[in-house]
Amino acid sequence: MQQESILNGRYRLGQTVGEGGMAVVYLARDLLLNREVAVKVLRDQYASDATFLERFRREGQIAAGMTHPNIVSVYDVGNDGDLHYIVMEHIRGPNLKELIYQQGPFSVDGAVFIIGQVASALDYAHQRGLVHRDIKPQNILVDRDGNAKVVDFGIAKGMRDPGLTETGAGMGTVHYVSPEQARGLEIGPASDLYSTGVVLYEMLTKTLPFEGDSAVAIAMKHVSDEPEPPSKHNATIPPQIDGIILRTLSKDPAERFPSGAALETALRFWRNPPPVRQSPTARTRPANRPVRATTGRTDTPRPRPARKPRRANTGQRPPARRQPQTSNELGCATWFVGVLLLTVIVGVVLALLQWGPGLFGSGGARAEPTRIEASATEVAAQATATTEPDVVVEPTATEALPTEEPAEATATAPPTSAEVPELRNLRVSEARSAVAGRWTLDQQEEFDAETEPGVIIRQEPAPGVELDFEEVVTIWVSKGPAIVQIPDLAGMSEDDAVETLEQLEVEVVVEEEPSQTIDAGLAIRTDPETEAEVGDTVTLYVSLGDVVVIPDLFGVNVFEARDTLVEDGLVVRNVIPRTCELLQRLNPTFECEDVEPNAVVSISSGSESLDWGTVVDRGAEVDLVYLQEVSTP
Repeated sequence: MQQESILNGRYRLGQTVGEGGMAVVYLARDLLLNREVAVKVLRDQYASDATFLERFRREGQIAAGMTHPNIVSVYDVGNDGDLHYIVMEHIRGPNLKELIYQQGPFSVDGAVFIIGQVASALDYAHQRGLVHRDIKPQNILVDRDGNAKVVDFGIAKGMRDPGLTETGAGMGTVHYVSPEQARGLEIGPASDLYSTGVVLYEMLTKTLPFEGDSAVAIAMKHVSDEPEPPSKHNATIPPQIDGIILRTLSKDPAERFPSGAALETALRFWRNPPPVRQSPTARTRPANRPVRATTGRTDTPRPRPARKPRRANTGQRPPARRQPQTSNELGCATWFVGVLLLTVIVGVVLALLQWGPGLFGSGGARAEPTRIEASATEVAAQATATTEPDVVVEPTATEALPTEEPAEATATAPPTSAEVPELRNLRVSEARSAVAGRWTLDQQEEFDAETEPGVIIRQEPAPGVELDFEEVVTIWVSKGPAIVQIPDLAGMSEDDAVETLEQLEVEVVVEEEPSQTIDAGLAIRTDPETEAEVGDTVTLYVSLGDVVVIPDLFGVNVFEARDTLVEDGLVVRNVIPRTCELLQRLNPTFECEDVEPNAVVSISSGSESLDWGTVVDRGAEVDLVYLQEVSTP
């Protein structure tokens, strides 16, 4: 297929921007909507194969039915004779495999940012019953702002489609296949998440979890071998990320993340994962395993309030356990009375030590007072350690304290909101660090001639506004000046070319110049040629036909001027010298001092003097007049 051809009279194909096993992708221009697109054309050898043709059509239909910011948009599916094509948005940027080669290994934040978008795209597809089945870095495009786009749904299938478990069908790429894919078993969303985990592993380490001498050997390792933690290859990877990746690479699909959204959340909050809420059943301790609550210290018993211990609500106990409960209740009463008596005794001892000398006088031998450092509460606590019942059931760390009595002091609850930071004039990666996962960033884009591309222009809510965590902060990111694509106008009439440019919202300036190939009155070219910013000035060059514009040669050496005219297509018939006196008689205002000897002063065609810039036919005859050098006697 020749480039620069036009499909269906609408899509003009340009350079090749990508090639796959079954198709070639071209950069193209939609002549109807005047926009840049990518056109994926099925290779000729597959156009007559019904299986490949159906797969190709299916890819276009599936992708066209999905609208997600991280899935490439499909605009059109069609054919031009035997050429079958899919028209999609053109992403200005490399695929992730190329980025890994060029920039890998990625930083944790950079990798998490991209893979979080991939997980979001997969969650969208999975909710619509589609499994991609070929997630790999070659199928993830990344634009200049770091936004990821998942492409190539060519082997995707619905979860209820027949043939989903065909052995060898939809195998994907062997380095990224899940164990169930390698074994030809039923696959589902968890299979895509496994492949995503392999991609994240590769981004952070620039290596793959499994390598081998053949595709079969690699596939068997996916089935039977455990991957090394990625931190073995890159010591900067934190344990939390190790854990997330190894979970995605679990052999059992049920042990992986339950959805793409769950994986995205885990990546977003990897520094401070949200607490796992336990069910009431999980929080209740079995009746036959009473355990005393503890704060983690084993050297000093925790002080207890002097009140009757409360049993945990563990359900109905077996009859055999009722007698030990009665003994425990009696022991608790004894312990309470003992603590009370000990407190009274301590109080009496303290009173005697303070007022004893005044009560009994100063005579006689006086014993040195005993130093008492422990408070009454601490003494009672020590007594508790020795007199409390052997078996006490208290609320566990995850159970709520009784509501009818004051709760014990607990750690200060973490904040649930904060003031939104200043994000304007930051790049998106810097903004994500600033919000630190506390809020969700909703990124919008708009043209702005005053702000560098990729920098945040404005935000909502404004800086300083108090906002609950996990709410949305919208940021508007500059795309730079609005860029318009200038079409090829060569051969178009001047009026039509001017009208086309004015529709692009640019200022148009028309310049005329000779052309040996384009007729007079038709457009030759523009400056700039391919794109411009909205509001910029674009110069349209219009043909004067096959003519010559006489250049300004005043003051140029006569021999150089003659060569220039000959090169332009004119015939220099005579080269005429003139003295200064003769030139001044012909033109009283002429100043000889302004011109070097042997420099051109005028040009003519026969008896007719010509002005610089005059248009003459190619091949016309001209004469040059120059200032004669006067020899000194």
